[in-house]
Amino acid sequence: MAKEIKNINPGFRKGPGRNYTLEECIQGVKHRHTDVLSFLISKAESHLDVDQAFVQNVISETSIKEDCRIIAVSGSPGVGKSTFLNSIGADLLHRSHNIAILPVDPSSRISKGSILGDKTRMEDIAHKPGCFIRPTSSSSSLGGVAPSTSLAVSICQRAGFDYIFIETVGVGQSEYEVRFLVDCFILLLQPGGGDDLQGIKRGIMEMADIVIVNKSDGELLNKARLSYDAYNTALKLMLPNKWGWKTKALMYSSVDHTGRSKEIFSLIDKYFSQLINEGNLFKVRISNSMIQFEKYSADILLKAILKDSKISSYISDLSRSLKEGKSSMSECLFKLKEFVKNVYG
Repeated sequence: MAKEIKNINPGFRKGPGRNYTLEECIQGVKHRHTDVLSFLISKAESHLDVDQAFVQNVISETSIKEDCRIIAVSGSPGVGKSTFLNSIGADLLHRSHNIAILPVDPSSRISKGSILGDKTRMEDIAHKPGCFIRPTSSSSSLGGVAPSTSLAVSICQRAGFDYIFIETVGVGQSEYEVRFLVDCFILLLQPGGGDDLQGIKRGIMEMADIVIVNKSDGELLNKARLSYDAYNTALKLMLPNKWGWKTKALMYSSVDHTGRSKEIFSLIDKYFSQLINEGNLFKVRISNSMIQFEKYSADILLKAILKDSKISSYISDLSRSLKEGKSSMSECLFKLKEFVKNVYG
């Protein structure tokens, strides 16, 4: 007789999940019911106006947890983001904190990721009370962050989580976009003996509030120390960010807790204390909201313009002309600009 295969995801249910009423969702958010939270995030990812309106109704009837900490964990593929979150997440749960983890699902046509992999690397916390893990989709094929991720964060804030972590794809665009969704940006780096410093864009380092050299254990320990020294030297040459925070670096091992998570939490506490004491946490969140509004409002306007039959027809004509070699790209763009100007004044 064939041996029964154990379901690696015992929470998986075939077929469509249950529908919840508006009142059930409002109460579910207030009481942190994970099934309701997943249902709402699915609604947030929908392109249907009725689903978007439903989510907004829930948001308008619930209030956020002001002292919730929203943190991005970023880094290149393979740096150990999921394992890191599993490690510090276990410590936070042990300290009786509630945590939400929102891995950004890399829906890029080029770099396809695996949420299953993320789940299995967070197996120590995935099914623990007080922990909610729900992947959110990235935008189009750029590896960026979709508006639904912002809604997912807002939903989790209203559910009263103490910590909300966003795990990025780690392919560039997502790192820039997620910076404006969070209060604190943690950048994980691989041990590389300091040579890898040359391959890190200055902009990525400047976005980070905390830099952690992960995998600081075993045969990589010496390389990790060299990397830590190199990053520390580089960070000393950088100015504080606009809120007055000077980026700090730490060493850590998600496997044996070398460097101890206590040091990470101490630094996170120091970061948030400085923001709050100087009245900047509210300013950070307002600044983030303004940047998101500008981005997504432009997307809404673009979609509305592209639905205009005159515009879409003219774009098709220009595309055909470009494809047939009758016009150059710059000529087509100039013609489109003039056409839009004539249509909308």
